[in-house]
Amino acid sequence: MTDFTTAARPYAKAVYDLASEKQDSAALDAWGDALANLASVVSDAQISGLLASPEMSSQQKGEMLIQVMGDNLSEQQQNLVKLMAENGRLQIMPDVLEQFEVARAKAENKIEAEVISAFELSAEQTDELVNTLKNKFGCEVTLTTTVDESLIGGVVIKAGDTIIDASMKSQLDSLALSLGR
Repeated sequence: MTDFTTAARPYAKAVYDLASEKQDSAALDAWGDALANLASVVSDAQISGLLASPEMSSQQKGEMLIQVMGDNLSEQQQNLVKLMAENGRLQIMPDVLEQFEVARAKAENKIEAEVISAFELSAEQTDELVNTLKNKFGCEVTLTTTVDESLIGGVVIKAGDTIIDASMKSQLDSLALSLGR
């Protein structure tokens, strides 16, 4: 998550509420696809540079993004772009996508968790982590794992807004801080 998560949440919630009011998974899929495409375009270096340019008005930035997307946006999706442009928030589109997917997973009683470990986890360790997280969060867990040798040992688990840092690096940093007092 980036520093823009808090600013992205209201947009994502509004989009999710709008998409889910028809109780049609196709609407959720359409919004998810549109947000993914918008996030991709906004993240492009050239487009990002144009969106950061003070020479363009907010309205021009929104219209430019809509033109880049062509016919791939519905009227409601275009309205979101215009609103975010008006509020100077187009750069947080990737965060809106992330928060939309979090809301969607929560409604479907699912959560995505990332486990960062100092070494490759075995299938047994991964299964144990999945079961532990299922019990903790009370929902289905999709787990992705990555290796970061700088952790020395242990794991860091990121699931939704929850971060569990059980790494040796964190414990050593804490001990060094305590000894420094």
